[in-house]
Amino acid sequence: MLSYDVIDNINLRARQMCLHNKESALELAEQACKLAVQIEYHLGYAQGLLNHARALARDPYFEESIALMRHSLMLGEEHALHAHIVDSLLEIAAAYYCQCEYDLALQYWSYCLDLSLNLSDDHAYIQAQIGLGQIYYAHDDFVAALEHHKQAAEFVSKINNDQLCALLYINLGGDYLSLLEYDQALTILQQGLFYAKRANHLEYVSEALCLIGQVQWGLGKYQIARRNLLAALKLNLQLENQWGMAANYLALGKISLSRRDVQPAEAYLAQGLLHATLRSAANLIFQFELLMADLAELKGDFKLALAHFKRFHHGQQAVKSQLSPHKLQAMKMQLEIESARLENADLRRQRASQHKEIQRVERLASYDGLTGILNRRGLEEQGSELFQRQRQNQQSLSVLMIDVDHFKRVNDGCGHPVGDKVLRQIAALLKSGCRQDDLVGRYGGEEFVVLLPNHEGVAATEVGERLRSLVDAWIWSRIHPELNITISVGIASIVDDLSLEALLSRSDQCLYQAKQQGRNRVVV
Repeated sequence: MLSYDVIDNINLRARQMCLHNKESALELAEQACKLAVQIEYHLGYAQGLLNHARALARDPYFEESIALMRHSLMLGEEHALHAHIVDSLLEIAAAYYCQCEYDLALQYWSYCLDLSLNLSDDHAYIQAQIGLGQIYYAHDDFVAALEHHKQAAEFVSKINNDQLCALLYINLGGDYLSLLEYDQALTILQQGLFYAKRANHLEYVSEALCLIGQVQWGLGKYQIARRNLLAALKLNLQLENQWGMAANYLALGKISLSRRDVQPAEAYLAQGLLHATLRSAANLIFQFELLMADLAELKGDFKLALAHFKRFHHGQQAVKSQLSPHKLQAMKMQLEIESARLENADLRRQRASQHKEIQRVERLASYDGLTGILNRRGLEEQGSELFQRQRQNQQSLSVLMIDVDHFKRVNDGCGHPVGDKVLRQIAALLKSGCRQDDLVGRYGGEEFVVLLPNHEGVAATEVGERLRSLVDAWIWSRIHPELNITISVGIASIVDDLSLEALLSRSDQCLYQAKQQGRNRVVV
């Protein structure tokens, strides 16, 4: 007999397979979603979507993965699935971090930290603090990174999770290594290795070995250091872990350069750069460029050295520009406030209550009560600000005016409760198919509007087609056996418009043409 437990077990297996057997993970995640729909198990369906996203969370499927994660998050918020919301936030933050989109990673980890305090979720608090420390680490602020990881370590006695302990100690050890505190780093990394082995998490084992090898090299223990680095590389080759291999080759190349061993250094760096490129690990790629500049200088090829150094400098600036210093400072101030909340439980509850009340009032004013997305007022307020900003900066902006085809038939034939479910699902699909900075709202009735900053022409049309396809491909029989929903989309981009209203009017004219031409299409 089909039950929640059956679906939970399928999702658990899918999650365990995400790292090493993606095809099986995808099959299990899809199975969980289908079964969850049959018995209207919202948590099972949301977790199935998240597992599907986990299995895809690598290039070239990053955008699809993020869309699924955000859709899963929206379902969690819609059904008040607090633990699942935390899970989704952590996955989204980690995915953006891996793409070096630090600004977005910061937003989601900060939100998760706030939520973990309200829910007294120690696991989520530790993971969010680890993530925030990683952002500082990526910006070479190792002292601040260490502070966050130490805050996470204060909670480690409250959990019983070998995998999370391994991750925490590996990050702490990396901080101490970067600060050249080798003895402290070695002690902590050995703890991380112990927990990684006990959890049988081979990627963490390889990461711990790689860092331990670098610490041992710093301590002058060259022979054992090289053995550990090669053991980490062998393990990553078995796992086909591109990021791990790149990190191993980087360490081996750095060590070979320090010994002025040109030939092995050249081979290690070339291999490592290849894997870093395949993994799209921008923060590793520019480190390779710097070492290759040193290598070219050692060989006397100063022109090549300059070319590598220029690529390093450009890459470093691009990565670090993802998060400006004032945002890091704002984050630090926010986290100081959060720490104060931990020290006073009464203040913590009061702040949470006030925060929820403010959110409630703001949502009533600017958000649609049925779908949870921006209402017309919210669209006009936020959209006008976005329009003026894009116009002043001479940047592009496109508007998608969207109408649900033959929606009156849905209300007349299936009833208004079904119609409401259709509108909620379309809102979820539109949100899942858009970026974080896009504005998505319900303009009125069955009309929706999407504002796409820095998109025009082909790029805006591709988004319109993606949203149309998402709606067309969704299995509407989940809501009602007779449903088959499509949308029509009209697109207009800033030309010489003086107001958002003028741009909306032009997109509405394109929408009218789409309906005249047969519906379920995009017209620009």
